[in-house]
Amino acid sequence: MWRSFVRFSRCHTDRMPRRAVTDGSGPEPSATLRSRHVEATRRAVLGAARSLFGQKGYAQTSVDEIAAAALVTKGAVYHHFADKKALFRAVYSEVEAEAQARTAEAIDPAGSAIDQIVAGVSAYLDVALDDEVRRITLIDGPTVLGLEPEGPADQQPGYVFLRSSLATAIAHGQIIDLDPGVLAHLIGGLALLGGLLIARASDPDETRAALSPALDAMLRGLAPGDGSR
Repeated sequence: MWRSFVRFSRCHTDRMPRRAVTDGSGPEPSATLRSRHVEATRRAVLGAARSLFGQKGYAQTSVDEIAAAALVTKGAVYHHFADKKALFRAVYSEVEAEAQARTAEAIDPAGSAIDQIVAGVSAYLDVALDDEVRRITLIDGPTVLGLEPEGPADQQPGYVFLRSSLATAIAHGQIIDLDPGVLAHLIGGLALLGGLLIARASDPDETRAALSPALDAMLRGLAPGDGSR
């Protein structure tokens, strides 16, 4: 959840290996071809696992199914990932990073502190409506990897950034005087709980709609005075 509060641009680099230096007259070195094949196999396994985990869930998906969908042997899967849990962790990290990037895009850095918080939490809950994100990060993620798969929250860059931003907003009178560390934990926890409620609901869209006014009122209550800032 914490990465959604960090406005960052990520430089996407090609996964293709660097071209070996040659005189241009000979074939590409076999080591480079092997590297490409290894990476292509890993991506195929990840893609197949992501699709199956997203559709069927972790418990209902076998390594045999993943290998078959990726058009590789079961041994090839275990060459890249120690076990199904390790493979799921890699898929989780990929899906979570994409979800948080989508969330961060909704935050206007020019907006007020309250508006940025509301936008971040609201965008996170919108992303939670995505079937794949919901299944992998909010349903199976906590069960398989625990509630803090990336480690303690207070060690995450997003938490540190949010705490610092809240401290600055408090100092400038944009947010009522509260402990910024505690407040950062509560905001992150509120967003996560909202996501879990959506994930477990029989009607995710209805639950998302019901959460909106409640969260808006709670978060805007952090503003001084009448909360209109």
